[in-house]
Amino acid sequence: MPEARASHVLSELRRRIVMNELMPGAPLTELGLAADLGCSQSSVREALLRLEGEGLVLRAGRHGTTITDLDVGSAAEMLNLRRRIELRGARRAVRRISAGDIEGLCLLQERMERAAEAGDAWAVLEADMDLHLALFRASGLHAMGPILARCMLHSHRFRLWAPWHHRSLLATALRHRPILAALQGGDAAGLARELGAHLDTIVERKTVA
Repeated sequence: MPEARASHVLSELRRRIVMNELMPGAPLTELGLAADLGCSQSSVREALLRLEGEGLVLRAGRHGTTITDLDVGSAAEMLNLRRRIELRGARRAVRRISAGDIEGLCLLQERMERAAEAGDAWAVLEADMDLHLALFRASGLHAMGPILARCMLHSHRFRLWAPWHHRSLLATALRHRPILAALQGGDAAGLARELGAHLDTIVERKTVA
């Protein structure tokens, strides 16, 4: 039970930060968060340590803990790194992926579309990340998975913050279909093209380069 509670606290704080319910630069206190979430300060402390490792909070000892800032330059670096990692993985994955892997990806796509139709932005984001990470795992480049996950988390956070971004949830979900179609067809060049275009347009209407 304590482990489940700690996991819930971590997930909830991560959701609030990525969804920008807790804004960049906002101060956090263990006591305040514990009261808000109905948990112990130790659960909050553990969660904040994990979130610091993900680059979502900055812990500065006596100066307290704050939500990390968002800026266009950092977002561009994260997106560029994400693109390099995912495209490298995709070129390997298309040669290694199994029918079972593809079936699992299709189920994730269906889950994302259902969440979009229900208007659940966080569930869409989670399914999106699960799909991209599942595709990357098929590459066998396991040591790079945590780096990719961190880049994805921050690219989603920036996308949700960007005031010029207005893509609907369903449009976001449907953007993955061409990627899966190329993968199902064993089309390495097509997969790289579709995935590259997808990553280049994560944030619409304005570039972050």
